[in-house]
This record gives sequence, C-alpha cells and structure tokens, in this order.
Amino acid sequence: MNQSIIMKINNITKKFIVVILISAGVAGCSWFGGSSEPTNGSYEAGKKALSEGKYEVAKSFFREITPSSPFYPQAVWMIQKVPFKKGVAAFEQKKYQLAFVDLSKVPLHSPDYAEAQRYLNLANYNMLNEQFQQSTDKDRFILIQEMVNISNDLGDTKLLLESVELIKTGLEKSSSTKQTRDLIKLLGSVVALNKEPEVHQKALNYLLTNFEQFYDQTLVRPHVLQIIGNLKMELM
Repeated sequence: MNQSIIMKINNITKKFIVVILISAGVAGCSWFGGSSEPTNGSYEAGKKALSEGKYEVAKSFFREITPSSPFYPQAVWMIQKVPFKKGVAAFEQKKYQLAFVDLSKVPLHSPDYAEAQRYLNLANYNMLNEQFQQSTDKDRFILIQEMVNISNDLGDTKLLLESVELIKTGLEKSSSTKQTRDLIKLLGSVVALNKEPEVHQKALNYLLTNFEQFYDQTLVRPHVLQIIGNLKMELM
C-alpha cells in the first residue's frame, strides 16, 4: 500500500480515537461530577421548618415522603429529632415541664438520646429547685436529696457547688439532730463521688467554719470528722 495512504489512514484513526475519548470524558463528567444530587421538595421544606422552630410543620412535610422514596429513612430520622429539638428549645426558654415532656419522647435508639437524658435531668433539677423555693421543713430534705442525686449523676461542677449551698441551707434550717446527720451524710456523698477541687474546698471551708456547732452533736461529730479528713487528703 502506498505510504502516503497509510499515513492518511493513521491520521484519520487518531482523530477518531481522540473524538471518542473527548466524548467519553464529557459523558463521564456528567455521570460522576456534573449531575446534581437528587432533591426532594418535602424533605427540604421539612428541614427549613425544623431549623425555624416550626416543629409540627416540619413533621407534616417529612410525613409526605412515602416509604418508596430514597428520602424516607432520612425523613423518619428527622421526625425523631423533633421532640429533642422542641425539648431543648423549651428548656432554653425555662419552660421546664414542657421540656421534660418532649425530651421524654426521644427514643432509645436516637443519636440524641444521651444528650436528651442530660437535658431531662437538668429540667428535673430546675423543677425540683422551684419546688424547693416554696417548700416547708417537711419536704425540704427530700427535695435537697433528689437535687443532690441529680448533681452527682451529672457531675456538673456548677450544680455540685449549688448542691453544697442547698445542703448548707438545709443544715441552717434543720429541726433535728437526725436531719442534720442525714444532711451531713449527703454532703459526704457529694465530695466522695466527685473530685472537683473547687467543690471539695467549698465543703471543707463550710465544715471548718461551723466545726464547733457540729462537734457538739455526738451523732453528727464522727461523720463530720471523717469528711474533713477525707477532704484534707484529697486537697493535699
């Protein structure tokens, strides 16, 4: 075959291959990078409503998505977020009873469950504190005990310091040696279960300041001496 003809065929072949490769590249871009991700109007509207605090509207949009939709699992997950979002919003507005109701609806398998439990404890603490402000001597110790237990569970420094103050208030208004002893034991639980130096120092300062008062009570004295000894060891 003539050499010039062979060269022309080779050139045509090369051009043809280049055209195919370019076409494939363009197609590849549209297949993998150029096409936009699928969207769902109800899902997007639900997310927007949820971010704006329109919780029931958000749920209604998410519920429009059928089980056959690829967005259905996401919609179910977002519906489950609603009580958590509502509960936190109510808590931040100091509507603790409403917060407690909504946060109680967060399911165990929800990724927000642990945080919901923390907010539940905080809401409960604040409701108990409101009761404490209006409480009588009969109810005061029970309320203090419940709040201290929540503080111990959460391990929150601010709440633990408040717990020491609550116990101090209870001791100042104690009407019996037994109640004083029980409150001192409660203080002992706070410092034994938590290692915050600030909490330990506050408790120690209080006991040392009022040491004579407690020392004179034979049923209280050994508990106070034990707590002081433990606190001094911790703070060394």
